[in-house]
Amino acid sequence: MSALLLASSFSGIFLALVFPPWRIDLLVWLALVPLLWSIRSSRNFQQAAYCGWVSGFFFFLIDLRWIYDTLTIHGHFSTYISGAISLLLTAGMAMGTAFFCGFSRFVHNAGIPYWIIFPVNWIGVEFARTFLFSGFPWDLLGYSLSERSNLIQVVDITGVYGLSFLIVFVNNAILETLVNRKTSFTSVATQLIFAVVMIAGCTVYGWTRISLYADQINESKTYTIGVLQGAISQDVKWNDAYRSLTFRTYDELAKESVLNGANLLIWPETSIPVVIGGEDLAWMDAINISRNLNTPMLIGAPSQTDSKGQINYYNSAFLVDGSEILSAYDKIHLVPFGEYMPLSWLIPLGPGMAAREADFTPGAVMTVMSPPTIPSFSVLICYEAIFPALSRIAINNGARFLVNITNDGWFDMTAAPAQHLSMAKFRAVENRVWLLRSANTGISAAVDPVGRIVNSIPLGQSGWMNVNMPQPTGVGSFYTKFGDVFALSCIIIMALTFFWAALHNMKFKGIRYDTIRH
Repeated sequence: MSALLLASSFSGIFLALVFPPWRIDLLVWLALVPLLWSIRSSRNFQQAAYCGWVSGFFFFLIDLRWIYDTLTIHGHFSTYISGAISLLLTAGMAMGTAFFCGFSRFVHNAGIPYWIIFPVNWIGVEFARTFLFSGFPWDLLGYSLSERSNLIQVVDITGVYGLSFLIVFVNNAILETLVNRKTSFTSVATQLIFAVVMIAGCTVYGWTRISLYADQINESKTYTIGVLQGAISQDVKWNDAYRSLTFRTYDELAKESVLNGANLLIWPETSIPVVIGGEDLAWMDAINISRNLNTPMLIGAPSQTDSKGQINYYNSAFLVDGSEILSAYDKIHLVPFGEYMPLSWLIPLGPGMAAREADFTPGAVMTVMSPPTIPSFSVLICYEAIFPALSRIAINNGARFLVNITNDGWFDMTAAPAQHLSMAKFRAVENRVWLLRSANTGISAAVDPVGRIVNSIPLGQSGWMNVNMPQPTGVGSFYTKFGDVFALSCIIIMALTFFWAALHNMKFKGIRYDTIRH
């Protein structure tokens, strides 16, 4: 058993190394081999589940290390409480890997081959992570290939889950080669051929899509959009004494951007340190900047509404032009514990860590904004960029490109901002649109429809960049229209294998199938 646990822990560590800040992405093709071997070598599904939990624990402990820093530095929790929360979260997240391993071992007992079980079940678990308990699909396996432009183009059909499927399949094919090459040569050779064909197919498809995009932009009109990064420290962001510094910083950045041709300016999430709609009218300073520069701006700010004495707070984005607010968007997918406190009706612990007076209220509509002389766009606020469904809704509603405004200042100089950007890039490829990202402390970036970062502002630096975005053409994809049909197909197969294994298990125990109906 100790050898199985050791192998499982190595898989968790190897998986963490393929993501930022290390980015040893070639390791991903081998990282799961020790874990898959542990499943196959386990005596029963309980032992396999334990191995999976150990692997997941090591992975999340390393990959989500930044949560501890955020809790201690900006949440002002003690080191003991921060450590306890981080360990509890890590242990909980590891349950997904435990389920994958235990379930895979269980259905294999019914004679279903591992080359079907492993990739299908992995997708089922990742899909569950996207939706269960409000969802936290952070660093799904396919995101490890974010720097491999040729390979990631297939996500416009399968979503990121297609890449995860490919990675797990290849890992299992390698394991089969190591353990069964002498006893089952035909099966091993077949799996290796399938693995090579899938990688080659994704690569060829990638070259085709990248070449097609290059052909589309040759004659395109361009729009110049300015992305601002104020690098206002989270420690002073809401200090009234620093409010003038915030507006002065963005005023200077905006002037430089407009002087260099910007027709639209994008500010980060909650870059306005005033609640719009409240009694404090200092937020009008941002409106004055737009009016003085005669340039529309997208600004991020908290906002509030008062309905019959009931005040609701929102994390919002506003499109302003001169003295007029043209459009507004209220963040739909809020961060639990950050922007609202789950079960606050049961355990009154106060508002979420990023909320101020009270928990934020979720928005209801994905707004499409239409600035003068610029194509329509929709806004993804903060970690909404890691939920593919919101981007699909935006494009299907008529948005021609996506804007991600975020405040990653909560994470300081940890790996989280780089991880966040790596995932956000996929929304551009999935929907074949530009994604412009403005982050308070970085990393701000412009991502083209094939997932390449064409310009960026480094983490921790104040600055601006102008993006010459071509006229959006070929917007949308199979994935935009049909969504996660690939992942749902895997879940259907997963369910069928469960029923087959359950029937096999009853038969093995001497329970006749025809008695089930009586």
